[in-house]
Amino acid sequence: MRLEIFPKVVKCALEMVDSSSTYKEYIIRVQRGPLPEKSWHIYKRYNDFVSLHNLLQISGLNLPLPPKRLIGNMDREFIAERQTGLQNYLNLILMNPILASSLPVKKFLDPDNYATPFQELALQHVSMALRSEVNYEVVKPVPEIGWRLRKHYFLVKSRISPKEEMLLSWVEHGPDKYLEDRDLQGVFKSLSNLQHPYIQGVEFLNCNEVGGFVVRGLNNAGSLRDLLCTAKPKLQFMKKYANPKQYKPLSTSDMACFGRQILEVLRFLSEKGLPFGHLHTGNIVLEQGRVKLLDIENGVLGLPSYYRPYFVQHKKIQTLEAVDIYCFGHVLYEMAFGHPLHESVCDIFPSNCPPLLKSVLESILSTDACKGGVPTIAALLTHPFFNSTELGSSYSLSNSSQSDRPHLKFSSHVKEALRETRQKIENRLKDEQKMVRHQKRLVRVQELLSNEEEKKKRKQKQKEQLQKQQNQQKQQHQQQQLVANGKSPERSESPNSTSTATSAGTVTPPSGLIEFSPPPPPPAPIASLPSVVPERTALLGSICNFNKSSLRKTVTNDLSRR
Repeated sequence: MRLEIFPKVVKCALEMVDSSSTYKEYIIRVQRGPLPEKSWHIYKRYNDFVSLHNLLQISGLNLPLPPKRLIGNMDREFIAERQTGLQNYLNLILMNPILASSLPVKKFLDPDNYATPFQELALQHVSMALRSEVNYEVVKPVPEIGWRLRKHYFLVKSRISPKEEMLLSWVEHGPDKYLEDRDLQGVFKSLSNLQHPYIQGVEFLNCNEVGGFVVRGLNNAGSLRDLLCTAKPKLQFMKKYANPKQYKPLSTSDMACFGRQILEVLRFLSEKGLPFGHLHTGNIVLEQGRVKLLDIENGVLGLPSYYRPYFVQHKKIQTLEAVDIYCFGHVLYEMAFGHPLHESVCDIFPSNCPPLLKSVLESILSTDACKGGVPTIAALLTHPFFNSTELGSSYSLSNSSQSDRPHLKFSSHVKEALRETRQKIENRLKDEQKMVRHQKRLVRVQELLSNEEEKKKRKQKQKEQLQKQQNQQKQQHQQQQLVANGKSPERSESPNSTSTATSAGTVTPPSGLIEFSPPPPPPAPIASLPSVVPERTALLGSICNFNKSSLRKTVTNDLSRR
């Protein structure tokens, strides 16, 4: 069974069981991405599944791990049943985006690439980067509060304001990092002077050949996702979001207000040519009735988008603006219903969804919208759901103060580098979408071929069964005809039997002689007819074939005549 999982497209299937005298090993084929060449095999025992299950218990989810068996655990039938149960167990894990992106699952499926101590390496890079910075020092790490395995968070303090808590995030470069180090330094210098009412400012940021880090003020209320899931911000990502105790969706007025603010940020970044594509509720905080977007630098660092496995399936979502709009649709859905949408499209919405909000969601997340194309940012800003609401009580674009006015300036050289980067990011997305479509076509062809083979086998089997039934019916009909005519099936094969006897062992009387005899008894069933004795058959045959002309004439003497 092949399933696409989050955050990277991975396929996983239990192929067979490796037999041993003392234990059984399950051979699992894992494939990353649409290309079959990027696959490998791993060997796992049942105890390995138990260890993974224990690590995933922090999520609070009830996962169906097949139970242990003390007696008969080496039986062939039990092994086959357990293999089916373990495949179903993996499928449920990989369909859950929270579990699929967790480090235990990654280590289980890809132990070679995820055995590195990421937290220790991140601390080393951060310590080296801050060695020349006298204003900041690391207090302690904050492990696993985000969904990215290679992104790590640390509490830092400033020597200028030691009582103020700050959060440092470190992340390695991603596959879409196309800027040269010099150009990336120029972008980071401009981002340090960024001003926008709906983008959270940064205290300090820097980058090197391995990755980049950003220092921001710590928001104790947490992200918008923390608010929707009523979770504590500093808890582990899997514990917070895998199975929340309750969801707390926003009101319609808040959704309209915050949605318009987010659209204003997306339009601003698009006009400045800065690639983004990283909008989700974990990158949004709320402060005094405003949204504040985080991680604006992710695009130039080349990191993959949170919703990439979803929009890579739709060839009409090829531009970065379309990607931002698609991500905005998922954010709006989560704000409306409290929980995220775990599908790439949505055509059915709850009955209590307001009509205007439903029209916005359908224009972005429906199957027709993803096939035909999502709306532009300008079109959404003119939608009645957004243009009829105020931006906020303390801000509007027309009467904003000088400090609140959006500001982001790049040099001409950096602008050209950003334009080329956007083009390369979009080209890679298009190539990956082509590979996904090609792989889907291959899967459909294989399914059709297998279905045709199955149909042919079923038709051949039905034809053979029908032929067999017809032959049986024909034989039964012939036997019934013979019984009705008073003939034995065994006797009917002899050509002389029909002219010599009317029943077994009875000779036809000569003409002219009339015998009155009782009517013969009804014929017995065919199965009870006695077989003709070979000697009696030979006698009857010789009688029927008797020819008087073949007799020799005898000469009588005169004495006998006298």
